[in-house]
Amino acid sequence: MKLKIVGVLLLTLLLTSTLGMTATDFLSVERTYLQGGAKVFIFQPSPEGGVKLLKQGHLSGLVTLRTESKKWREAETTENLHAVPTPLAIYITKDGKVGVKSIQPGKPLELKGMFPIEEVAEPHTKPGLRLPITARLKYKLRSLLGTSSCPWGYEELNDRYCIIENWEYLKDSYYADSKTFTEWIPFMGLKVKTGGYKEIRSISASWGIQLTTSTNSMWSLSIDGIPVLDFGTSYSGSTLKVSYAPEHVIETENGYLDRYLNLPLKYVVVVYNIPVYDKWRKEYASIPIAGVYPLEVMMSGEYNVGESDLNRNHLLTDYLPNSHFPTRNIKAEIKVAKTDFRGSYPNLVFDFQGSSGYNFYSTPLGGSAANWLWSKLPGIGTLSITFSYSSTSQSVATYRIDIEEGAPNRAYYASILKRNLTLTNSNNVEAAMYFATVDDGQDSLPPCIGNFCPKSLDPNTER
Repeated sequence: MKLKIVGVLLLTLLLTSTLGMTATDFLSVERTYLQGGAKVFIFQPSPEGGVKLLKQGHLSGLVTLRTESKKWREAETTENLHAVPTPLAIYITKDGKVGVKSIQPGKPLELKGMFPIEEVAEPHTKPGLRLPITARLKYKLRSLLGTSSCPWGYEELNDRYCIIENWEYLKDSYYADSKTFTEWIPFMGLKVKTGGYKEIRSISASWGIQLTTSTNSMWSLSIDGIPVLDFGTSYSGSTLKVSYAPEHVIETENGYLDRYLNLPLKYVVVVYNIPVYDKWRKEYASIPIAGVYPLEVMMSGEYNVGESDLNRNHLLTDYLPNSHFPTRNIKAEIKVAKTDFRGSYPNLVFDFQGSSGYNFYSTPLGGSAANWLWSKLPGIGTLSITFSYSSTSQSVATYRIDIEEGAPNRAYYASILKRNLTLTNSNNVEAAMYFATVDDGQDSLPPCIGNFCPKSLDPNTER
């Protein structure tokens, strides 16, 4: 009987999503089905800045939301690839676990706890509350009757924690905010750092990015520094294809080289602080959550970039625009590349593990966004801008490097950045970050690989 009821509700959800599309667009109303139950706050960033609270409470089953999506669609009058940010559900289960998930049109959302509160909550000062008269009377009566040990403005979650009862009691935007940024973002990059008898005199490169309507915008999230990834929506607009494959070799400057392929991007950054109260420790705390969502790739068409275009505009540069080389708290995959007797090493490529038929691709935040985010949540950890595309789609990213003129029969150490992320469905993925460093191994980085240490001048020297 229960399965039949769930089936009817899901069918209703799908029918209303399909048949009621015109009314939905007009009223900006969306419906989602919540599987399970929890204390839920549903937010969506607004085009004019800040965030809108769409729904709150102990929610389950079919939920109707009046969203900001229509405003976003009206604001995005462009032929470039663009996507509307999906609402985010932040929820706390009865067993004291926190979860954050994207609400995707027509898809049910399982309210399954992800992280225990004690692992992600940080001590915090008592929040300022603006309580209406009716709420004051309710909390006064609760205190007199001794029915709760929670502070005013909070409700019982379980035997240890209380949770803010009504988000609208909070006084300022510290607890929820968003800001949209438009910046040139490095999508691919390379550093060559060699010298002395191991100097690399030239390399060749073949890089390519093709983004289509089969590309998905992703919510890249951080819950107290723990990275999480969830799907948004696919893009609308025109295809973008950018390639960098010079016909001739690229000469280094005494063994050093920097190249960056950059794209103009509009994206939104959101921050949330979820107030909780720890009854065991008798202290206030908050759960810091941040997210990044790419809204628009602000160019379309086909571009074939060569060395003659270097620094003519921001598309190909030998410096990073508005950013830093993305190394902060990001792991690297390292390969040993031993040249042949001519000093060459062809086809230096890297593979990454996707999930459920999708590949994932990340780029670093721009400098303005990173500064704003860290001013709001200093300990939030690393965030990146992430896209996904199915392995059978027309969207693709290719990245290849060849050492053309290096030292004969010598080992070089190539490291490429990657992010180990967890999807909200608990699947682990590697998000490619196509930023590579080719090093001669004579400084302290990268670290040892297996039994081989890059610091050694002899590639056969073991630990």
